[in-house]
Amino acid sequence: MARKRDYWSRKAIMSTGADYMLVYGQNCSGKSFQSKDAAIEGDEDAALLGALKGERFFYLRRMVTEINQNKATMYFEDMDVHKLTGGEWDGVEALQGLYYFWRLNENGKKERSEYIGAYGSLYDWQKIKSVAWVNFKLIIFEEFIAADYYLDDEPTKLQRVVTAIFRDHKGKVLMLGNTISRTCPYFLEWCPNVLKQQPGTIEIYNMHDEAGEGIEIKIACEYTGHVKGSGSMFFGQASKAIMAGEWDVVNSPKLPKDKMDYEKVYELVITYKQFSFVVQLLVDIYTGVCLVYIYPRTTKRKIQRLITDAFSDSADTTRYFKDNRPETRIRELIANEKVVYSDNLTASDFKNIYSQMSL
Repeated sequence: MARKRDYWSRKAIMSTGADYMLVYGQNCSGKSFQSKDAAIEGDEDAALLGALKGERFFYLRRMVTEINQNKATMYFEDMDVHKLTGGEWDGVEALQGLYYFWRLNENGKKERSEYIGAYGSLYDWQKIKSVAWVNFKLIIFEEFIAADYYLDDEPTKLQRVVTAIFRDHKGKVLMLGNTISRTCPYFLEWCPNVLKQQPGTIEIYNMHDEAGEGIEIKIACEYTGHVKGSGSMFFGQASKAIMAGEWDVVNSPKLPKDKMDYEKVYELVITYKQFSFVVQLLVDIYTGVCLVYIYPRTTKRKIQRLITDAFSDSADTTRYFKDNRPETRIRELIANEKVVYSDNLTASDFKNIYSQMSL
């Protein structure tokens, strides 16, 4: 017997009036379906008229390989376009970078509407800049959270694309993602409270331009709650991220012995944006084996050494490891996977931040 399914609703995020709307949570919860429905039917809460009333949308992915004509057409295949258009059109088709409604006439030949939208990749952001985008009001950016790869200075590139498409007016940017990584650059730059955000909540951030133009941008970030029955083929550890919307982590090594069995030889703190980790060089008092132990820094207790990308005039604060013996040893142990963590989420966060800082 098929299980009863619930779906995420866009109403709460659309009702915020935000210019950028970041929605993240479990897979298969209806985020994409709700966004495509808004592109076609519009959304009163967000003042969107939709393709049925002449407004256009842009479907955006990060890489060129993620978006071609076939994939762009498949994106709308779960939409009942015949019903949504009152029987006027049979589907949505992608063709040479543009979207159209289509239908078969009485002779069985395909007819297309005027174009209703477009699709492209953020990688090709300079090509998007050079086009006149008339009457575009919505951008849907799918999979804005990646497991490991982002473009250099990606949030700025996205703003350039948004500015090009909404050249002389404001529009809505709907960004959709799954709970893959908390170290996403959009979280790091735009949503500093993401580390504390709870499922089922929306955080609001108000941004201002630094060019003196008086531009104010409202960003809404929604961590969707658990949606019942959103998947039927997931199990084990993966099901926590895919079905329950927990952050995607893998089991990482923990301290093999009690903390009392180790002597702390050296300690430093690594800080990047809103992430902060205590990194300790430990030695087993019985065997002499060294390892690195990493846990989140949650207090403001005094520290002696800090590695950070932020400016500091302190002699004990640098951008990279120093060449002294303990820090060289820490770097070697991390490179050789002789590192343990307080918990799996800390391990996932640290590995991503360590990579982004190029330590």
